[in-house]
Amino acid sequence: MKKYEIVDKTPADNSTENTGGNFGVITPEWSLGEIILSEKIRDTLDDAIAFCINKDKIVEEWGLKRFLKGKGGSVGINFFGPPGTGKSIAADAFANEIGMNVIRADYSEITGNLFGDTEKNLTKLFENAENNNALIFFDEADALLSKRHGGTKSSENTNQIKSHLLTLLDRSKVVIVFATNFFENYDKAFFRRILFHVEFEMPNFEQRVQIWKFHLDETIPKSVSYDDLSELTNGIAGGDIKNLALKLCIKLSSKKINSIDIETVRMEVEKYKKSLEVSEGMKLVDKLPDEIINP
Repeated sequence: MKKYEIVDKTPADNSTENTGGNFGVITPEWSLGEIILSEKIRDTLDDAIAFCINKDKIVEEWGLKRFLKGKGGSVGINFFGPPGTGKSIAADAFANEIGMNVIRADYSEITGNLFGDTEKNLTKLFENAENNNALIFFDEADALLSKRHGGTKSSENTNQIKSHLLTLLDRSKVVIVFATNFFENYDKAFFRRILFHVEFEMPNFEQRVQIWKFHLDETIPKSVSYDDLSELTNGIAGGDIKNLALKLCIKLSSKKINSIDIETVRMEVEKYKKSLEVSEGMKLVDKLPDEIINP
């Protein structure tokens, strides 16, 4: 892991401005050293960290600002991949590495009921991020960054919101991490304003071993090896392994088992996989046209 200079994470002042308004400002809890990531992801994150820390030098001293608008443009980073692969905690750890707080932005919190409210909320969000030295984390960002369409009054309003966001991205200095399971839905205009794209994949065998070691350390009674745990959870994301570890510890605490054994793990994994299949089936039905669901 590359080393970077220490950046002061203290907000600019202690005034009421630093409350973040309706968008809560939080201090990141994770560090990159605690997260199991592939070398490819770490390498891209290293570049993104280096750019955030050295942006003024790159943009101002090296003259790149001559083709940038406003304040030099925001720094856009896109995390994409299946659910449970660590995008949220990686965003938290990324903020920690560059010495920033975090504002988690949800599309439902940004959307207003009256015409123009959403644009005002977006402006306020960006202002709060600048005032509080905070990175903005947009989860399920495809809801906001999806392709623009025309033809209806609703689509015109939606396109206006997206255009306003594009202007904010060009003219602010905020750092934004977008996270999505549906990267293919992004509008190309947003794609061009995002400098780093980081694909989060399902963990391989060795990564699953490390994830299990993180969640079930040596102090927890078990007769199953970490290799067996990894083998049994092939095709399962790190977020799902966390839930499985919790379920196994619940059984231990309730004294249903005295030690975590391979059969108990196999049973819990099978139940969890069935639940995932049902969940994915429900999502598929939700996406199907009504005439297919109810012919």
